[in-house]
Amino acid sequence: MKRGRFTNIASRSAVAAASLIVLLVGYAGAASASAAAVTRTDSAAAAPRHVVLNCVGKGQVKPGTITLACADGGIGLSHLHWTSWTPELASAYGTEWENDCTPNCADGHFHYYPVVAVLWGSAAVKGHRGERRYTEATLSYPKGRPPVYAKNCADKIVATHPISQTLILAP
Repeated sequence: MKRGRFTNIASRSAVAAASLIVLLVGYAGAASASAAAVTRTDSAAAAPRHVVLNCVGKGQVKPGTITLACADGGIGLSHLHWTSWTPELASAYGTEWENDCTPNCADGHFHYYPVVAVLWGSAAVKGHRGERRYTEATLSYPKGRPPVYAKNCADKIVATHPISQTLILAP
């Protein structure tokens, strides 16, 4: 009987020791994972946040709408679906709206064009340490193109319809 009891105690001790080892290994793994999470969080905190500025200078990440002509809201991008947002560039597809200002901007008509937008370039955001803003946008038109006015060889202003255009984004 003693022998059975001893065996039972030894078995319990072995199970307890194995459980302790599993617990310690699990704790060490959790501690490593926790340390890794802290490291990743610290690295992410050190990386600047990339934004596009709205008309009042507030940084936005992946906005649904970007107004390109802040003075009158006559040109902008809407229904944006972001496919990339990295420090190098951000890309989206959506719709460009543009007021034709005919006969004048108050009485003009809005036209809509499918667009692929790529935001790029980088500059610090004044007053917001840790933020960088995209400085340029290249717009490509897969179907239908808005008029872009330029001088021709005879120095006459004419409407062109380029497949893409690059704009400087307002600071």
